[in-house]
Amino acid sequence: MDKTLSYIHSFVSDELLFQTVITALIIIATLILSKIISFIIRKILKPIFEKTDTTLDDQLLVVIEKVTFRELIVAGIYYASQHIEDAFHYIPFSPRESLYGHYLFIKTAFNLVDGFLFAASIIILLLFSFSLISITFDWYAKKINAEANRDLSGSLFPLLKKISKIILAALAVVIVLSKFNVNISGFIVSLGVGSLAVALAAQETISNMISGFIIMIDRPFRIGDRIKFANNEIGDVVEIGIRSTKILDFDSNHVIIPNNEIVKSRIVNLNYPITFTRALVDVSISYDANLKQAKDLLIKIAAEHPLVAKEYPPEVYFMKFGDSAIDLRLAVKTDHFKNVFDIQCQIREQIFETFKKEGIEIPFPQRVVKIENDEK
Repeated sequence: MDKTLSYIHSFVSDELLFQTVITALIIIATLILSKIISFIIRKILKPIFEKTDTTLDDQLLVVIEKVTFRELIVAGIYYASQHIEDAFHYIPFSPRESLYGHYLFIKTAFNLVDGFLFAASIIILLLFSFSLISITFDWYAKKINAEANRDLSGSLFPLLKKISKIILAALAVVIVLSKFNVNISGFIVSLGVGSLAVALAAQETISNMISGFIIMIDRPFRIGDRIKFANNEIGDVVEIGIRSTKILDFDSNHVIIPNNEIVKSRIVNLNYPITFTRALVDVSISYDANLKQAKDLLIKIAAEHPLVAKEYPPEVYFMKFGDSAIDLRLAVKTDHFKNVFDIQCQIREQIFETFKKEGIEIPFPQRVVKIENDEK
């Protein structure tokens, strides 16, 4: 190594230029080393890892390759800056003074470079940690088949990812600030006071966040469930977030409800614990109609409908004596709540056609008015 440096020095007589060349060579050597390591990982290690049963190691290898390449580049630049800084200490500006002593801004410049490289290294490690968190959660979700549990894949795991990343990002900020000699204790105290002020100003938001955790733990509904919520509105849950829950109604509109309102309201889950549900169809017949015939026809219409569950026979109930008609109710069951609306519409049409054909009257509202002539 010394002979190589002496050989280079023989061509470059100026000491400052020589040290600059050495600095550039350090950076180039680091770049070459990074490329070699990346090549080894891609061409030698990757085929070996691809033979394993799990994909976790393959994904980790890709992330490790990236972070190794970037950290080596940062390390090479840092070592090169340290080398040229040391050289400035002994390269003379005058017989009694070095370049480092004469140009005072050099120290400040190298301190800034050192801080910048340190921050860059922390950011690289932070991004590596983010990737590691995402890969780990995704792998674990696949391992336990979290797709079957929509709370985990759609809500809880993404929330845990976000919280983990926020904590790591805050820790990285504290580390970088300590490098620049920022008073961390004062910063933490200020952060605590600021957090209290934010908490007081954002009580509603914090309440929604806590309610979101309660929903995910208590699990009154899951993503994909059809629920009946405020004012008997019905919709499908599409997202359970930190602040709000999004529900898709029958008009394909997103209804966004704050979590604290959901926790305090009455929720009817039409999908849980089973997807079987009941469909009701109300019909009225005249007092002159054959009641048994009407009930038999209703049961026959329901039994022949393809969406009605065969394991639960249809039932017809005599609800009440109406002002103008006898009120009946047909109750059937279907294996999925999404079939209810179609069943009700199609059975009503069948009832109308069948009753018309069989001569069973569906009467209009009517009143009998009796006028008496009281003659004296």
